[in-house]
Amino acid sequence: MHSTSPESTQRTLRFMALAAFASMASMRVCDPMLPALSQEFNVSTGDASAVIAAFAVAYGVLQLFYGPLGDRLGKTRVVLGATSACALFSAITALAPNLTALVVSRAAMGASAAGIIPLCMAWIGDQVPYEQRQETLAGLMVATVSGMMAGQWFGGFAVEALGWRVAFGVLAFLFATAATLLWRQVNASTPGVGSASQSSAPFSLAAYLANTR
Repeated sequence: MHSTSPESTQRTLRFMALAAFASMASMRVCDPMLPALSQEFNVSTGDASAVIAAFAVAYGVLQLFYGPLGDRLGKTRVVLGATSACALFSAITALAPNLTALVVSRAAMGASAAGIIPLCMAWIGDQVPYEQRQETLAGLMVATVSGMMAGQWFGGFAVEALGWRVAFGVLAFLFATAATLLWRQVNASTPGVGSASQSSAPFSLAAYLANTR
């Protein structure tokens, strides 16, 4: 376990919680949008639901790859990269000219968001003392559940009042804010906070594939 100051740990946790909130909000934001997407792109509601499936499948599959990446590059840095990618793909989603582009950009969002919550939890395991770990994990879960509820609510509100593209613009702003704060925190932290553990075993493709299977 790396030694970090409590203040630095708490700041990193707050910024990770914001990224986790945005991650779950982005997962559920399309749920109430299907009728509007169906109408705008002149497709059935079933076809429009591909925007939800694409995110979910990419999110589930890509989680298998972020663990080894976090061990090699550092968990906070990978979370930072994933959050930045989510900001980019959220902005691209807001500008999607057709349903195909929307589905592809949603899949990219899901693939990027997959690296946020699992590595935040792993970082907590590395950085937070055991006696405080359950409380800290509970706080992260509050952020994720709140994000799910807020995403569903805001998706419906945006469709009725602002337009569905605005919802993805707001998500892009949230992700960009979280990424900026994390980037500043990583740079301000003492050496080693965002880096991979020096005592971790060298990466083995064979071992990784065996564990994944």
